[in-house]
Amino acid sequence: MAQTQNQMAAERAAGAGAGPGLATEQGPARGRIVILNALPLNALPRSHIRLDVLPVNIVDLGHWMYRRLAEGFEIVHYIRHQATIQALRRELGIPLPLEPNAGLYQYAPGDIIVVVSLRTPQRGQEVQQVNISDLEMWIVTVL
Repeated sequence: MAQTQNQMAAERAAGAGAGPGLATEQGPARGRIVILNALPLNALPRSHIRLDVLPVNIVDLGHWMYRRLAEGFEIVHYIRHQATIQALRRELGIPLPLEPNAGLYQYAPGDIIVVVSLRTPQRGQEVQQVNISDLEMWIVTVL
């Protein structure tokens, strides 16, 4: 099966050695895939950094995430919106914790960030149903 351009770019975004992470059943994790609903710049290192931002579709993101899981990456999320969590679990089939997480993200070396946000932000209201077509996704790597 031929890789799409997004899949190949996503592979580059993961890098060959993504740094240390938390322990998993497979041994020490290679790093974390961190799913956020936005990219807070104050969560990143307070030094000169560069970001590689790659827009992806759900199919390419799913393939990319399964490869990272097989390589020993851990998935964590900081998403407080239940409908978004359910849409990601349903469409990606990944072991994403179902509980909303309103914690504050702080970058750790080796983190690869996946930003998932609504295409049309809804201000002042809680969206109850989210379809994957309602979401935009990016893979963000700190260089």
